Amino acid sequence: MKGSSSKEEVTSDDAKIYIKEIKDAFKDEKHKFNEFLKTMKDIKKKRAEIACMLARVKELFEGHRELLLKFNTYLSDEFEIAPSTEKSEVKKPEVNIEYARKYLEKVKTQFQDDPNVYQSFLAILNMYRKKEKSSEEVLQMVISLFKDQSDLVEGFIQFLP
Repeated sequence: MKGSSSKEEVTSDDAKIYIKEIKDAFKDEKHKFNEFLKTMKDIKKKRAEIACMLARVKELFEGHRELLLKFNTYLSDEFEIAPSTEKSEVKKPEVNIEYARKYLEKVKTQFQDDPNVYQSFLAILNMYRKKEKSSEEVLQMVISLFKDQSDLVEGFIQFLP
């Protein structure tokens, strides 16, 4: 890639080099590399929402700013991921008590015909609160629980660090 921040046309060779860089970066954390590959396959097969995929990639690449910036080369401008250290990450609305209350009410309302989903969601939140699950595990559980409710998944992502 001729400059990680430019949107020049990338070749398959560029992609292969980038994948090798990711593999090398996670040589001691193979599960992260495998999770990245799984995420890419899910996107290709349209098994995941783009917002969920981007959140997973951002979390996987935490501490690897250069990998994240290079990943943006493969995204359209509207989907670019801002590294956590940048102050430009303004896309995320302020999460406060009122936002949390409205979000929980929205979840409860959308699943009023299936209260087990809401109860499962509360159980997942409790596991995270007790530090029994990581934010990555919790996100995967919420994505699975909310399946076709991308608005709820995107709303939940706002709570993640």
